[in-house]
Amino acid sequence: MLCSATAQQLNPPIQNYSSIDYDAASQNWDVSINDAGIIYVANNRGLLVYNGQTWKLYSLNSGAIIRSVYTYKDKIFTGSYREFGYWKQNEMGTYTYHSLKSLFKNIDLSDEEFWGIIAYKGDIYFRSFGGFYKYDGEKIKKIASGVFTNIQHFKGRLLVSKGRDGIFYLDNTDTLKFYQPSEKLIGITVADIVLHSGKLYVGSKEQLFSLNEDLNEFELLPEKVNEFIGRSELNKLISLPNGDLIIGTLKNGLLKWNSQNGNYQIFDRSNGLQNNTILSMDYFKGNLWLGLDNGLDRIDIDSPISFYTDTSGELGAVYDLVNDSDQMFLASNTGVYRLADDKLKLIEGAEGHSWNLESVEGQIISNSNSGTLKIDTHTAEVIDNSTGSFYTQIAPSGKLLIGTYTGIIKFSDETISKVDSLNFPVRKIIFENENTLWAAHPYEGVYRVILSDSLKVAELVSEISSVSNSSNVNPQIFKINNQIAVFSDDKWLKYNAFKDSLEVFKELKILDGYKLLEEINDEYWFINTKTNDLLFTNLKEKQLILPSWRLDNRLVKGYEQMTAVSDSVFYISLKDGFARLDLSKLLKEQSGLFISDPFVTGLEDIENKYALTEQAEIPFKNASLIRFDIGLPFSDAREVGYHLIGNDTISGVVNNGKLEFQNLDYGEYDLALYPLGSRSDNSKVFSFSILPPWYLSLWMKSAYLVLFLCGIALIFLYNRRRLKKHQLLIEQKFEKEHKERIDRLERERLMDEIDMKRKELANTTMMAAKKNEVLMEIQGELNKDKAKINQYRLKHIMNKINGAVKSKDEWQVFETNFNEIHEDFFKDLLETYPKLTSKDLKLCSYLKMNLTSKEIAPLMGISVRGVEVHRYRLRKKMDLDKNENLTNFLIKNF
Repeated sequence: MLCSATAQQLNPPIQNYSSIDYDAASQNWDVSINDAGIIYVANNRGLLVYNGQTWKLYSLNSGAIIRSVYTYKDKIFTGSYREFGYWKQNEMGTYTYHSLKSLFKNIDLSDEEFWGIIAYKGDIYFRSFGGFYKYDGEKIKKIASGVFTNIQHFKGRLLVSKGRDGIFYLDNTDTLKFYQPSEKLIGITVADIVLHSGKLYVGSKEQLFSLNEDLNEFELLPEKVNEFIGRSELNKLISLPNGDLIIGTLKNGLLKWNSQNGNYQIFDRSNGLQNNTILSMDYFKGNLWLGLDNGLDRIDIDSPISFYTDTSGELGAVYDLVNDSDQMFLASNTGVYRLADDKLKLIEGAEGHSWNLESVEGQIISNSNSGTLKIDTHTAEVIDNSTGSFYTQIAPSGKLLIGTYTGIIKFSDETISKVDSLNFPVRKIIFENENTLWAAHPYEGVYRVILSDSLKVAELVSEISSVSNSSNVNPQIFKINNQIAVFSDDKWLKYNAFKDSLEVFKELKILDGYKLLEEINDEYWFINTKTNDLLFTNLKEKQLILPSWRLDNRLVKGYEQMTAVSDSVFYISLKDGFARLDLSKLLKEQSGLFISDPFVTGLEDIENKYALTEQAEIPFKNASLIRFDIGLPFSDAREVGYHLIGNDTISGVVNNGKLEFQNLDYGEYDLALYPLGSRSDNSKVFSFSILPPWYLSLWMKSAYLVLFLCGIALIFLYNRRRLKKHQLLIEQKFEKEHKERIDRLERERLMDEIDMKRKELANTTMMAAKKNEVLMEIQGELNKDKAKINQYRLKHIMNKINGAVKSKDEWQVFETNFNEIHEDFFKDLLETYPKLTSKDLKLCSYLKMNLTSKEIAPLMGISVRGVEVHRYRLRKKMDLDKNENLTNFLIKNF
């Protein structure tokens, strides 16, 4: 009899997706997966699509429940209430529904719902509880009426189960013919049909049959399988490539049964499923997808890792474990437990935090918070309870040394004794040789201890100094390739006996940041202290990485523990149980890893969505926020890395299928997407561009060019006009300067002429004055001797002299020359003083020439006294102030 498994069995990884996770209804009637790994689910609210990163729901306009889904080429066919059609991805990356209801010509659908779809010879066949139909790409044909419960391929034929009438096959004329081997199935309603390991299996709600081709009839499967089906109600069957047959039921989850070796395993709510009602199933690349009455589940059915999980919370975090034939002992923060026959039980007397378990000559030693215990099948015996202990190590002599909270104790022949002269807590012990050990302090430093032959006394305790800038906090000690190695501050160090100090372990330099977990047959397991990824290596060319997500991120941080059962089987301590790792299966898995290709499923900015079939051109004003929807169909890579290349270069990891860029500069961009995993070398590039801002667009650049050319032309014209104006100004200036120069020269010439005439006038005047002065002197001399001279003759001479002195011709010449120099002198003078006489004018002209009275007297033919009197009278006529100089007045004002 098959019994429902308990939570204590080892289960493969199970991922639950609740209705909250995928944001749709609870019930999922059908599941179909395309070749790329995209999941399509027939949900109560519509078509669910999972691209490995995000879920999206597409509902029918009618809001009808989708009962069936089937992927074929680039179409996703779905059936619902009185509706059949297909979905196709459009250029925007979303799915659009194309109804084929109009092709049901002259076919009465009444209240039919379509529950099953399959492709056969390029055509689509689908069924309901009222008929069996064919769609050839152009029209829909009803092949037969009746209650059809399943469709399946078998050896080139299409088999159809019809109500309680048995199984039929479709001939070349689209006619259903009775399938003779199903004669024994008449009267039984077939729930599902599957081809498994080359053999046809048919299941009803209560029984499972297989086809015996030799007898050409169906036979019941072994009783234990049918007993489980009888109380569970079979609903779905699916065959796995590894030889397992999965039987999904409506009441008790599913049964994984291997028809070759008879092994089986039951999965239900007690060991990971969300719900015991299996409505649909599909398989893709090692993963079994389950559509449940409440949610969706994924089982990594071929995983090399299986988990023991204590869902009750009683066990707590596991710190160490020992596998002892058909039983297992677990050290946890709540005590030491025994796991046997899928039952977990706390060892009596072993309550409390246990750090470590050691198997010593068939005995299990527990190092716990309360002391050191010897673990039996059901009870624990106290070895030492004076203080807590961390670790147990077998000395080369065969004696046990136990690292405690206060030092080291020796356990031999059922007696304990403390090692003298060693009084600090010891977390771990490693022997260098028979009498020399290394002790790791839990908080500060490592010590090299030389013991006496009896191991009772620490004869020499030396704290080994570390390399510079290393604190040696929480150090861990190991023996690697027969060398003492210390892992501290995420660095590997080794002991140099000549220097008696630690130095860099160059051979392990590449493994800085990786702590050692387990070693067996010169092969090692390390853990990355930051990411919790596991690394398997032989320290040569062999290397394998196990990402932390493979262990559901359930490691006990800081206290990670791995135990080798054999060179292929390892147990790993977890927060709520442990994991079993099959290394040979893991290595085989690595050789056939499936890494899906990432792709863009949507692109939008703050206003628009863009087609994915052509390079998107995003306006600059909308580029403040650009969103990408990224898909990575479910595979051995779970995360997507990206590298944006363009005017801005950005790299990172896509978060939950969403990728956003803010305020990118304009230009051409390439978005490289690549899966993060063991083999992440298949990247995909999506190109897009951000258009320049309006002021840098092609039209504006053309406008700028036109404006620039116009500007150049305007500058040219302006400069030309300015040049002409400048030339004109230069010409005018030149002409002006030339004219001024001519005028200046003319003035200078005139001034020279005036000066010359002034000099001539002055000379002429002075000569006339001298002449008159001489004549007047002659006249004076003649007057002295007039008695001696004939009076008539004297008078005649005197008249001649007077005529010469007062010659009008000389005055006219003088006046003419004077007027040439002082053109308006007489005119202005007469206008100012109209009462002036000719003599007054003559005197004024001589004064204008700045002549003295003595010089004027001969010219006027009078005495100097006469000139002074005349000057006095002239001042009176001009009404000049007595302080005003007459000569200066005339020179200044006229």
